[in-house]
Amino acid sequence: MSAPAGGHNDAARPGPPDGGGRPRRRTWLRVLLWVVGVLVVLFVVAQFVPYGRDHTNPPVTNAFVWQSSAAEAIAKHSCYDCHSNETRWWWAVKIAPFSWLAWHDISEGRSHLNFSEWSGQATTAEIADAVNGEMPPPQYVLLHPSARLSDAEKRTLLAGFAASLPANSAGGSPPATATPSASPAADAVAIISARCSSCHSPDQALQFRASSAADANALIDAMVQRGATVTDPERQVLVQYFTQ
Repeated sequence: MSAPAGGHNDAARPGPPDGGGRPRRRTWLRVLLWVVGVLVVLFVVAQFVPYGRDHTNPPVTNAFVWQSSAAEAIAKHSCYDCHSNETRWWWAVKIAPFSWLAWHDISEGRSHLNFSEWSGQATTAEIADAVNGEMPPPQYVLLHPSARLSDAEKRTLLAGFAASLPANSAGGSPPATATPSASPAADAVAIISARCSSCHSPDQALQFRASSAADANALIDAMVQRGATVTDPERQVLVQYFTQ
């Protein structure tokens, strides 16, 4: 039967999209392909950006001399990639944009502390604040999980650094004010590591700050009453450290 004159042929009229949304899915697929294509082009172009592409380490001009091989091993494994001229350039940091981030962190790290160009850039207290804080940085630990320092490794690193400072001072000899007693007496962090680690972690003592010399001496007296041995020169160093 033919359709009435002037009427509408419903069979010829386009119906709704199959499944209620096929054309819409095709639109999103085209958008997704465009986005992926743009990202691929940007990634390829990024490889030609010169920033971060130089992976030649500068020469070692004045290496920090470690007195402790254990502390040196920890430092080289967890610190030297950003704080020396002995960076290990693994394959991932040769690819942009990861190379940009790596070069930024390495440049910043070397500018603050460089064990290959040592000139007394840091004290043991500053190193302690760093390793008990944000060092190694989260983005580095994410890619190098084994670089995360345990409490024992922190103590070994700090004690080894403190013991090595006199040999790395100007002239390569201990300062004139240093006494011939054990080298930990020359630095509060080394003293704490030596005197406290036998009973508990020294981390709490390292982070303690006193509002006065009296408060610092009260803490030291409490340590002595619990069995710690602290000489008078060591007490003076500790009081200065706790009140700084």
